[in-house]
Amino acid sequence: MPGVHETPLDGPPVITRIGEDDWRVWRDVRLAALADTPEAFGSSAEQEQALPEDAWRGMIRTAAIFVATAAGTRVGVAAGLPRESAEERGLGAMWVAPPWRGRGVAAALAGAVIAWARSAGCARIGLWVPADSPRARRFYQRQGFRASGQARPFPNDAMRVIDEMVLELD
Repeated sequence: MPGVHETPLDGPPVITRIGEDDWRVWRDVRLAALADTPEAFGSSAEQEQALPEDAWRGMIRTAAIFVATAAGTRVGVAAGLPRESAEERGLGAMWVAPPWRGRGVAAALAGAVIAWARSAGCARIGLWVPADSPRARRFYQRQGFRASGQARPFPNDAMRVIDEMVLELD
């Protein structure tokens, strides 16, 4: 079963797709993300802390969870998600620990999800980004994503909006 690998502090992080038996890794890094930037996600640490083991395992079964590890520490996460169409996947749950931001971790995580979608023969990847997060929007644009023109209310906060961005893989 795939696990998390360590890398020296001065080396690049290692990106690993975790398996169902690594559900605690997913839970721990997800809760760290929710605690660090709760405004970036449609869920809360309190909601997800209450989830049982089978819920965490189920998320890993239905998604491709990629964890970035450096110097024995989990420094980021991204999820490849199913979408309505078999030709499309989603990118979600993106988070990088504050000391690792701006060091290429997010691009490596996004690249892992993009490669995963390509290997499945998908034509595109979509994601939802908060409209009030220009830094996140610029990051996704640098990865090749473009605004689709679709928007909807932010989960759990109807006063905020999230915009869809897509990356065509053809």
